[in-house]
Amino acid sequence: MRDCWHICTRGLESEVIFKSDEDFIYGMNGVAVFALIYDLRILAFCLMDNHVHFVVQGSRDACVKFIRYYKRRLSVLADMTVADECLKKIDDDEYLKRVIAYVLRNPMSAGLDVFPITYRWGSGALYFNAMYHSQEKVPVAEVGRKELRKILGTRVVLPDNYRLTRDMCVDPACYVDYKAVEELYRSPARMMFYMSRNEDMEMELASGILNRHRYGDKELRGVVIQMCREMFQSDSPESLCVEDRYRLADALRRKYGLSVSQLARLTMADRKILASVLLKRHSGHSLTAK
Repeated sequence: MRDCWHICTRGLESEVIFKSDEDFIYGMNGVAVFALIYDLRILAFCLMDNHVHFVVQGSRDACVKFIRYYKRRLSVLADMTVADECLKKIDDDEYLKRVIAYVLRNPMSAGLDVFPITYRWGSGALYFNAMYHSQEKVPVAEVGRKELRKILGTRVVLPDNYRLTRDMCVDPACYVDYKAVEELYRSPARMMFYMSRNEDMEMELASGILNRHRYGDKELRGVVIQMCREMFQSDSPESLCVEDRYRLADALRRKYGLSVSQLARLTMADRKILASVLLKRHSGHSLTAK
């Protein structure tokens, strides 16, 4: 596929965007509205509590406008001025498969006890899932215009063939081109293979998202566990010796540019000693405790 992009926002550090199901529904309906306005083909997306991800097809200009005005919509929920956006061009179908899998994996990577197919606030349930598509939806043509404005929070008129779910979300199947994604992967087994590869760190580093994207402790717990297993054959920093905790913190610092305070929390290391250790290892580099 040509003209595909990965769009995301920087994770908020001091608050969350979506504090309730109602907030998530407001965010979901915003995706439907702005994808329609800017004529973007949504291939996959995921709304997390403090950041959002989209894989879309369209012009760069449309992508920029989409995320700019989507952030403006979310500004009633949180301060989005600090949520810098990242726009990354996807050059080939192989990378596209990896990016879609990465986006859909986000809830699992954040440590949530949920699979992409059961995560409500994204497109994960759409692919190779006849059960989802058999569920009854309400055509927007059957909803009064005044009521629809209230549901959507906008005067934008949706096409009559769009539908609403029981919780008053615009059905993502109306604006996500899930069939194109199914053709891309060719089979559910192939799609599951890409999602099971867990290339989260590699994808983030390769894409440059980490230069702008900041994760909260909750989201990084899965990464910490993965690194513990890879580096020390352990499932938790709690079981590591003091020296290995500092080695883990150093690796996290190199990959994610985290503050000393956050590294100390994630690795269960003493903050003052950790700062001293890292300063010795990275002489000449500033370590700011936040």
